[in-house]
Amino acid sequence: MISPNSSSDAAQGWSALHAAAAARLREASSTSALGLLTVHFRQRLALAAAHGQPTLDAAFAAAEARMVAVLRPGDHLLRSGFGDYHLLLPRLLGMGHAELAAQRVVRELEAAIEGDGRHLHLLPTIGVALAHAPSESCESLQRRAGAALVQALRLGRAIGIAPAYAEDAMVTELRDALSRNALDLVYQPIVTLPERQVVGYEALARWRRGDGERVAPSVFIPLAEDAGLAADLTRWTLQVALREFVPMHRRHPSRYCAINLSARAFDNPALADQILGALEIWGLPPSSLMVEVTETAVLHDVGRNPHALQRLADCGVRLAIDDFGQGYSSLAYLQHLPAAIIKIDQGFVADAANPRARALLDAISGLAHRLDMRAVAEGVETEDMLGAVLDAGCDFAQGYLFARPAPMADWLAT
Repeated sequence: MISPNSSSDAAQGWSALHAAAAARLREASSTSALGLLTVHFRQRLALAAAHGQPTLDAAFAAAEARMVAVLRPGDHLLRSGFGDYHLLLPRLLGMGHAELAAQRVVRELEAAIEGDGRHLHLLPTIGVALAHAPSESCESLQRRAGAALVQALRLGRAIGIAPAYAEDAMVTELRDALSRNALDLVYQPIVTLPERQVVGYEALARWRRGDGERVAPSVFIPLAEDAGLAADLTRWTLQVALREFVPMHRRHPSRYCAINLSARAFDNPALADQILGALEIWGLPPSSLMVEVTETAVLHDVGRNPHALQRLADCGVRLAIDDFGQGYSSLAYLQHLPAAIIKIDQGFVADAANPRARALLDAISGLAHRLDMRAVAEGVETEDMLGAVLDAGCDFAQGYLFARPAPMADWLAT
């Protein structure tokens, strides 16, 4: 909460705002954020027209004094050339802290303000944005606060929260879910073709928020990466998947469990040790695990940790290139990568009725075989898709046609 009876410096213009914000952004972190409150008075033009600019200037001076009165030491109050005010609030604990500050400012400004002997209502609206990292620019912070202000004006609200607020809240909730083991894994079978015999299961993370909302992996996995939670998510997935796979391995020793490594996983120099150590903890042989790495990660991220995949392969861990065909890049890396499996992106499978997509499907499968690799077709949902995949000579497939993802307990019960 902003403490009353403190003082701060009031300054004019965008340059002062940027200079003050730049200094404070250098101190921003996940536990000490910088908040920007942009204050707009909805009645400004109407009051100027009705009572004249001198009366409005007097009202602004009184409003400014009220805002100064609620600032903490180190906060900044600045006025733009357009009549809006900007409050820079360092050392905030999070968006909730910033929103409480905005509510306090609204309460101070909603009461009638005296201007040149008249009692006027300026009708404040505030846009709120929060910066957690020094990497954010002053322009970005200002733009997000402005967008929140515009949205609040459009909806007739006193306070608007920048879109990042929802993301910040989701990051906090995701971090908490990982610490409480509150995510789930489901497993989708991978089958041989044409026999449709199960050879493995791909582990897929699922997250349901506290309010019951399901968050798609395409949303929370990139969110985890951007928030620095990729290592935590990888560690959680690895440990839970191997633990849940132990009973299946005892029943079917030849089957494997596949996990996906995010691009950010390669930031960890101990990645190979972490994976091999987890296998040892759960008493599983390296061949019981398949590590899937997207083609994009191979092209752009594996280079940060080039020996990790080779070491895993040398120890017997299966390696697969996932979503093959999305990379749009040179195929030269294939001759150096120790992968034995190519998983063909489901876009080629879903569009197999298109002659060009069908030709690409055939070409990718043929390329895999010529490189002594095996091809897995992803996203097979219909018999027509299966027919195209069989014609292309794919060795394995997965998709709703064979089975939807389910908890490991369900597969153990079959």
